[in-house]
Amino acid sequence: MKNLFLIITLFFISTFSFSQITKGNWMVGGTGNISSFESKYSNNGNEITNKGIGINLSPNIGYFIADKFVIGSNISIGYTKPKDSDNSFGYGVGPYARYYFLKEDKLINLFSQINYIFGQTKSGNNKSDSNGYGVKVGSVIFFNSSVGLEISLDYESSRLIPNTSESSTYNNLQIGIGFQVHLEK
Repeated sequence: MKNLFLIITLFFISTFSFSQITKGNWMVGGTGNISSFESKYSNNGNEITNKGIGINLSPNIGYFIADKFVIGSNISIGYTKPKDSDNSFGYGVGPYARYYFLKEDKLINLFSQINYIFGQTKSGNNKSDSNGYGVKVGSVIFFNSSVGLEISLDYESSRLIPNTSESSTYNNLQIGIGFQVHLEK
């Protein structure tokens, strides 16, 4: 009996659910992730490698300029705990572009996204400007016509430009989980 109920429910959801990934609609939401990172930087000619963990939250807003294609802006707020240096807190803002690969009426859809981010980071008494880019691929599972759960694999590369020493480059590979709300025109 439970299996029959599950089959009927899945049929109902897949038949009457569709996403709002069409031209003229808005997308509001965000993702969060926990990452493991490795940073490399130069200090007085010596290359130093440091590893640690980080937490990042990224709310976003976007507009579908074409079916399955959205551009928008996101904010990034992050905290990192390196193994051999001070904790850091950073924030940033930047544009993104995302493309959905499957038809608009699919319950599950695949996407890819690119983004650029400019921000600031504070670690101990040091403040640094940063800029970087990111690439994200993943899938979204729509609960109904407006709300979807997204799971993604994210790669980010950023460069810190500190006020007091040489620059540092950070490369992060992380798994992101978030929600997106699609607002119909």
